[in-house]
Amino acid sequence: KGTGVNLDQITSMENIDKIEVIKGPGASAYGADATGGVINIITRKGGSEPVGTIDLSTGSWNKHNYAISYSGSAGNDKSLHYFIAANRSMSGDSKYIDGGVDKEGTLGGSRWKEDGVNVRIDKDFDDNHSLKVWYNHKSGHDGYPIMTPLLKTFNEEGWQKMIFSTVVGELDPDNKFIEYKGLPKDYRNIFSLDSTAYGSYTQFINNDLDITYTFNKENGMESFVRIYNQNHKYSKYDEYWWGYLNGKTYSSNGKRVTDLADAYKNEFPNGATSAQLKEWMDAHLAPFPGGDKEKLQEWVDKTRQGKNKGWEIEKNRGIQLQYAKSLGIHDIIGNVVYDRARHYSQGINRQGEKYNNYVQRKSVQSYLQDKIHITDKWDFTPSLRYSWYSSFTHKNSDGTGSDSVGNSSNLSYAMNTEYMLNDTTSMYAGWTKVFRPIKEEDYLTDDKATNGKLDNEKGNVWTIGLRKELGSKTTLNVNYDWTKMSNAIACLPVTDKITGKAGTAYLNAKEDKQSFNITVDNQINDHVTISASYDHMKDKWSAKNGWLLGDKWDTLTDGTLDSKINQIRPKNHYALNVSYENAKLYSGLLINWYTGNNIDAFSHKRFLIVDWNVNYQLQKDISLYMTATNLFNKAYETSYSSTYGYASLPGRCVMVGAKYKF
Repeated sequence: KGTGVNLDQITSMENIDKIEVIKGPGASAYGADATGGVINIITRKGGSEPVGTIDLSTGSWNKHNYAISYSGSAGNDKSLHYFIAANRSMSGDSKYIDGGVDKEGTLGGSRWKEDGVNVRIDKDFDDNHSLKVWYNHKSGHDGYPIMTPLLKTFNEEGWQKMIFSTVVGELDPDNKFIEYKGLPKDYRNIFSLDSTAYGSYTQFINNDLDITYTFNKENGMESFVRIYNQNHKYSKYDEYWWGYLNGKTYSSNGKRVTDLADAYKNEFPNGATSAQLKEWMDAHLAPFPGGDKEKLQEWVDKTRQGKNKGWEIEKNRGIQLQYAKSLGIHDIIGNVVYDRARHYSQGINRQGEKYNNYVQRKSVQSYLQDKIHITDKWDFTPSLRYSWYSSFTHKNSDGTGSDSVGNSSNLSYAMNTEYMLNDTTSMYAGWTKVFRPIKEEDYLTDDKATNGKLDNEKGNVWTIGLRKELGSKTTLNVNYDWTKMSNAIACLPVTDKITGKAGTAYLNAKEDKQSFNITVDNQINDHVTISASYDHMKDKWSAKNGWLLGDKWDTLTDGTLDSKINQIRPKNHYALNVSYENAKLYSGLLINWYTGNNIDAFSHKRFLIVDWNVNYQLQKDISLYMTATNLFNKAYETSYSSTYGYASLPGRCVMVGAKYKF
């Protein structure tokens, strides 16, 4: 969420050889802000012999997956390796379980289709010299449903109450207009208009090219030069019309008023009958999206006034040089990256007016690490990282532009160590200084507590861990992380007191985050393996300058901010993974148990979710498989918004498929 990266859009599963998870600040080699760890996705390299696969699956919600790959080598010495993969995934509208009523609903507009193509070519010149060229393309057309509706009021009667309160205001028992009192609790239901009625959607096109020349390998370390070119385009079409008139909002005597409120008061100054109210709503407010389809289409045809479409284009180019050398007990790695990132915003608003702007930022990041093998059982790794970021260069539609703030730089350092106590026990510990430069939008946002500019995020991270073999078939892993930020940017929703419009407050704050994980792996016998884990995290935020946001915004307190952070996610997460393997049959059962949920934020205090998969090798080259996520079709949520409430996650999805190897 902090990076905006969607892991689904990085590359297809057919292109992945393995995935490494690096815990804690030891991952700072990947960046000064890689404090919690790194997920390192390693793409597949073609083998010596030609191999092809075809993978087809289908299942719930008209969900279909198609994938094909082919790899091998060329040349008399088979030193040229190639891997090519293509895939398509698509789905209709997904189902979800609303925990508020424990009923199943359909998330209108959540259908999607995505395609991908991956090509990797490797040339091995000798044991120490090689060239890798990797190209990745992904594109998709996805629905834009925004939020799952609350089924308790997602009906004709509930819709009319909600949309009148949202767009117009409140009525007394005689249907006489009183005033606007803010958004109703089921305000989120109104977003079903975007995707169900108007067909809002998002699109993306990613094209990434990566070329790496390795000129030396020593003691498992590589020296290389790498160039990369990343081009990502995101577009969004989002047109909707809740009320038929101008739909403008303004302030009158310190209260929020709309032109529709004026229209209603002028027509019914002393109130309206139920029939008059219904007739007025049918004429001025959007009909229930789950009701009469012809009526809904008439509303769309009447209100559609133009396309509201925007594009976001990211272009990122850079060059990286790494040199690694082994000198006695020292394994030394030096790395430097120069990067130029550009961001273009273009679009057409509802009035048909075009807009565009352009932002550029350059950066240099260098890294020096020395892994010292003090003894056969003890490694100590100090490292330095220097980061430099240019100011943002802005250009607007009219050709004007400016530089924001100025250049920033930082020297951070880290120390990590691992010690083997004996043949069955090892410990590790780490500490690193954190530096996370504020993003482009942060430069354009004032600290709503001080009305000043936001600062770069800085702090420290400590980690300690233990790995213990409790016999020949049982392993224990324990990990504890402590992040203490002297400055972190807090982001939370607030409400405009006059208009009732939701906004976002960005604040300089202190953050104290602690997380704990314990995992036990046990091989019961030759066929059964189990893995059990427990995770807990507590994130404490505290004010640096108080949370007084001024007269315009609601006033926040220190406790309010903590509740926004810590009460909007489950406190405890337990997981149990049981796998069974016997000759041609493999099956896995994954149980996730979330507890400690705040009942004010979530539908239930705890959730028990079960996933199941099975794979059977029918013949030498053909395997059959089935996956079932949320096997028992339970309601659960793992995120919460103070504006919209909890977001229901998908119900049971069953997929069956076959993979053919040739």
